[in-house]
Amino acid sequence: MIICKKIFEYGWIDNNGQRHYGINNAKSYRLQEPSELLESHLGICLDMTELYRCFFENMISLKYETYYLFYDDNKGCPSHSILVYYDNNKVYWFEPMFNDYYSGIHEYDNIRELLKDLMNVFIKSSLNKGLIPTNYNFDNIKVYKYSKPKFHINGYEMRNHIDKSEVINI
Repeated sequence: MIICKKIFEYGWIDNNGQRHYGINNAKSYRLQEPSELLESHLGICLDMTELYRCFFENMISLKYETYYLFYDDNKGCPSHSILVYYDNNKVYWFEPMFNDYYSGIHEYDNIRELLKDLMNVFIKSSLNKGLIPTNYNFDNIKVYKYSKPKFHINGYEMRNHIDKSEVINI
């Protein structure tokens, strides 16, 4: 957790390997492999979640899952992905990168409670950043549990991967 907070910045790498800061462009964004992210030190939540997945697959013997939440507005579709893990009959969201509402390790009694809180945090953060309208439609918020994607895909290909994943009703 501490290492991630210290060495990674929010941004993205495009198809040509160029660095960008801020919100990614779905067409030119490229999902990095964990080794690439460790070299670039620059990623968005999707890149970071795959790094966490790699860490949990190879270093930690705890059950984990990955979730993607987005506001479907047929425009920019603000979104966030996280890794959650299970330990001692509790579930935790693991988010060391951002120094805002998402950051930290948060403990819950069950996955439904975690996802409800994630949704509330997502709404609050998105409203504060002006990413969703103040009169947002709650039904436009979608949550998916998704599997490991292919690396080097763009944002549209990532959304296609997620759209084929399990929809979670909160």
